[in-house]
Amino acid sequence: MSYYFSDWFSMVRELQSSINIFSDADPVVRWVGDEQGFTRSTSWSTINRSSLSIENASIEGYLNTDDPQGTDWLPPECDVSIRNGWFWHKSESPKKLSKLLEIYYNSVGRNCVLLLNVPHNSTRLISEVDVKRLGDLRGAIDTIFSSNLAERCFIKVSSQRGGKGGGFGPENVLDSDHLWTYWAPKDGEKEEHWIEFRGRDKDKGLRFNVIRIQVAIELGQRIKRHEIYVDGKRVANGTTVGYKRLHRIEGGVVYGQIVRIRIKDSKGLPLIS
Repeated sequence: MSYYFSDWFSMVRELQSSINIFSDADPVVRWVGDEQGFTRSTSWSTINRSSLSIENASIEGYLNTDDPQGTDWLPPECDVSIRNGWFWHKSESPKKLSKLLEIYYNSVGRNCVLLLNVPHNSTRLISEVDVKRLGDLRGAIDTIFSSNLAERCFIKVSSQRGGKGGGFGPENVLDSDHLWTYWAPKDGEKEEHWIEFRGRDKDKGLRFNVIRIQVAIELGQRIKRHEIYVDGKRVANGTTVGYKRLHRIEGGVVYGQIVRIRIKDSKGLPLIS
């Protein structure tokens, strides 16, 4: 079957020039390379558009691995259905909540946009069982991230640009602006960059099982490798952060007094928001 993608894209852009097209070629939002709702742990928003072509199975690996040296800013999007397939079937049920949360952590939690398909049934409505599962997912996400323990911590950093009062201090990671305010280390510093959170209540400490890191993404994707320590013991590590990185602690809940995020490698200064 022949598809007239170039004609469709031209018509769409003529009718709405600012539209974001989701595709594996000439996109604004990049298909991640599979339909499982997952991306790999290293996820860059950059790629070379010139290396992409539509309906070319050989580029799926490149779409999924992306390109840290890519010249085009094309954030990845993970597409997956709430059911096993894209269309509604009476004999099927939505995915379990645990599976949808796993998808969330491995897409949104790895610098991707999540496109969750919810098909209509034979009455042209969304089935009640799917509506309920969507509500369960929303409720679970709200509950998981309802308490930001960092807001109840003293914060210490390896250094800060402009010194105290310079506008780039660690207090910026606690405000509600995740785009335009951020902590920035001192320019030209050769030592390892880190940010540390220490609980204010020494008797209670910090108890958690998820760590969320976000950066000032409008200034580019920078972090290449990072590690997270609790009371000197490494509990998580990863490569890229991108817009957002979510770490679920292996083994469940961890308890401690001091949490330190160490930036082991980055393209320029890391800017934690």
